[in-house]
Amino acid sequence: MAVLHQKHHLFFNLFLLSLLLPTYARLNLDHSDLKAFSIIQKDLGINGQRSSSSTPCNTLGVFCERRLSPNGTYVLKITRLVFKSQRLTGFLSPAIGRLSDLKELSLTNNQLVDQLPAQIVDCKKLEILELGNNKFSGEVPSELSSIVSLRVLDLSSNLFSGNLSFLKHFPNLESLSLANNLFTGKFPMSIRSFRNLQSFDFSGNSFLEGPVPVIRKSESSRPQYPKRYILAENTSSTKSRNTSGTKNYNLAPAPGPSAATSHKHKKGKRKLAGWLLGFLAGSVAGSLSGLVFSLLFKIVLAAVKGGGRDGGPAIFSPLIKRAEDLAFLEKDDGLADLEVIGKGGCGEVYKAELPGSNGKMIAIKKIIQPPKDAAELTEEDSKLLHKKMRQIQSEINTVGHIRHRNLLPLLAHVSRPDCHYLVYELMKNGSLQDALNQVTEGRRELDWLARHRIAVGVASGLEYLHLSHSPRIIHRDLKPANVLLDDSMEARIADFGLAKAMPDAKTHITTSNVAGTVGYIAPEYHQTLKFTDKCDIYSFGVVLGVLVMGKLPSDEFFQNTREMSLVKWMRNIMTSENPRQAIDPKLMGNGLEEQMLLVLKIACFCTIDDPKQRPNSKDVRCMLSQIKH
Repeated sequence: MAVLHQKHHLFFNLFLLSLLLPTYARLNLDHSDLKAFSIIQKDLGINGQRSSSSTPCNTLGVFCERRLSPNGTYVLKITRLVFKSQRLTGFLSPAIGRLSDLKELSLTNNQLVDQLPAQIVDCKKLEILELGNNKFSGEVPSELSSIVSLRVLDLSSNLFSGNLSFLKHFPNLESLSLANNLFTGKFPMSIRSFRNLQSFDFSGNSFLEGPVPVIRKSESSRPQYPKRYILAENTSSTKSRNTSGTKNYNLAPAPGPSAATSHKHKKGKRKLAGWLLGFLAGSVAGSLSGLVFSLLFKIVLAAVKGGGRDGGPAIFSPLIKRAEDLAFLEKDDGLADLEVIGKGGCGEVYKAELPGSNGKMIAIKKIIQPPKDAAELTEEDSKLLHKKMRQIQSEINTVGHIRHRNLLPLLAHVSRPDCHYLVYELMKNGSLQDALNQVTEGRRELDWLARHRIAVGVASGLEYLHLSHSPRIIHRDLKPANVLLDDSMEARIADFGLAKAMPDAKTHITTSNVAGTVGYIAPEYHQTLKFTDKCDIYSFGVVLGVLVMGKLPSDEFFQNTREMSLVKWMRNIMTSENPRQAIDPKLMGNGLEEQMLLVLKIACFCTIDDPKQRPNSKDVRCMLSQIKH
């Protein structure tokens, strides 16, 4: 009997389904959507074969849902258009705004051009807008934030320009990527109000200014329940809360109107008292913290200016045998007759012969500071002084006390009232960037054996900083300009002004703003302001690419490519049918091209977007060392 009952039930369901199927089959696409889609598919460059079905809803990439029309009948409405990696070469038509029920528009990895039409803001139900890796250009419609339902916005790897004023109010936005475009202006602080934002990426926009906004959890978290409910804390779990650091909540109905009225005045008094106490406590804490900060600032300033009891130079290397050898730096005109060999953001670099050393040459970096007392400094001068003091302290705390054949050592530090001198051993062959520029200009040669040796040297220096030294040291600004070449063309990592020591117990360090050089900064550092040794590995991967390709990330060549990025262009070429086109033409024809391609593969490995998948510095050094000539 049970079997018969089950069969009867099954036949009944099939019968109902057979009645319903003709009903759905007879539904037609809304006339307005049909007309708009015919324009959109034509302008996108979708050929007739892809949309040969009798209705667009049967076309690959087009998704429709049943909706009730104004006249009381059911029709189909287009809710999703997904045409990823379809080699589309057209443009997005303004007719897109007529798809009133569109929830998703995904057109990533095509070659679409022209502007994002302003009519996109008419798609009020849009939740996902993915246009990454195309050739869209122009400014983003300023009213884009009127699409309050938007959850995912990906405009990365295009040619969009203009400021970011369209980032006004996206209450439901969870993921934002504007990487690798031509946006200008300052980072908008408004994104701190996007309460659901979980990730954002502004990297690769070299014209953006100012610090990247930091979203704190307290700013992005909001109650998950409607206002008619309150979260009542479970008082019986006080002990577990104190030990675990988390809170347990129970969902409870809100009190009725009478209960709210009876507690209204008491709550008002408690609020007022809380505000007064908070104001008083904040005033006292602010005064104390200001006093403490002022004292600490003067202590640090005095420590940097001090240089010892007698005010003489601080010597860090046996190459300088006597303090008197640097006495000329204490004169007002000590550098007057010296040759300037370089200029940087913090000062000039001079070349000099070290007295009593039989012709030993040294490089002297002069760091000027405002000749004012700390109390008289303007805010701008104070920030500049802080930056320079940090650079000096960083240099002294790193290369002032460590020695490795692939690190440029700090020989001495001389403090004067108006400036500081950092003394280094002179690297006669200049920087790797200088050498590559001279190769491009045809004024020198740098063969593959020399480039490979430089790569191994830099990797060895990183291995020492990351794995052999305690605490670990993260360079944060590794680039060809900071790789110097000694008399034997041995690589020396230099300029530790941005370096940070990371205690062994820590997995990362968080900063208030991004430091480094555009083109070499790891994407996760851009997004989170957290850096690890894997950020140095990313930078080193870019340096490896530069060594093989002979082009810097700032080279105009990459500005004219679809990727507009050395790393992305390198990845695409390495997966193409002819990866050898990435090799510097000056290196071709020596029979070592396979070695160069191996180094480019290592470079791609080092620049993987996920830092956890990147190799460490020891692995990189071992891989490079195993490439035999």
